[in-house]
Amino acid sequence: MPGPKPKKRWGQNFLREPNTARKIVAAALSDGPEKHPVIEIGPGTGALTRLLLESDTPYTGIEIDPQLAADLRDQYAGHPHFHLEEKDVLELDWPALLENLAPSKAVVIGNIPYNITSPILFTLFENSTRLHSAVIMMQKEVAERLVALPNTKAYGLLAIFTRIYCDCRYLFKVGAHQFFPVPKVDSAVVKLDFREDPVADFPDFDLFRRVLRHCFQQRRKMLRKSLGSLFPADHLSKLRFDLTRRPENLSLTEWQDLTAQLLATKESSG
Repeated sequence: MPGPKPKKRWGQNFLREPNTARKIVAAALSDGPEKHPVIEIGPGTGALTRLLLESDTPYTGIEIDPQLAADLRDQYAGHPHFHLEEKDVLELDWPALLENLAPSKAVVIGNIPYNITSPILFTLFENSTRLHSAVIMMQKEVAERLVALPNTKAYGLLAIFTRIYCDCRYLFKVGAHQFFPVPKVDSAVVKLDFREDPVADFPDFDLFRRVLRHCFQQRRKMLRKSLGSLFPADHLSKLRFDLTRRPENLSLTEWQDLTAQLLATKESSG
């Protein structure tokens, strides 16, 4: 295949199926007549970039590879809506970038590297109040974890935090043969529609997050055992909750109820 050679250290797998590229862009631009500015993570060889710029949407690309960044600038430098950040997406100053795009909320799009999918998702969650939506292609198994339900093997922190910050839809599978080089796993595209105020219903979101992460680090243990290293036994005895359950058994609503009770017990105990 002609063109730049994919670099393994950055997890590069270039999409080479035009119909899939069109479907991804269509999903990203489908939310009514307003033109939300688009941020593309890892434009690579520009499979999505050209289609996005053809829509006259304000565009910012984030590309870590200097060669690919130079190629994109050579091709699109004269386009009035084209802007490129030659940076690592995980080191980017997201608040500053989104502030520059204000007052509009941005749409994120991208075929993201498998090895940094979770850190990218949590970066988007942290900045979600400035984002409208995201259409992202990722490893199929990770996409399934985003929409997993309680009492399933795939259910965990990623599913719960996804539910907090957005409505998530699994759009379609993308076969490995559509990429160069061909990866060992299939991919899938998901759409995230971000909530206006995702943590409004949490009286102490820091406590919720700490309890959740601690318990899922010991996901095979009963809640009584894992919570016992965070709270005194007399606090736990006051809870109106079945602590013989395990983390993967609880829905988001039940996690909220549990942490609200823990907070109330903690406050009443001084």
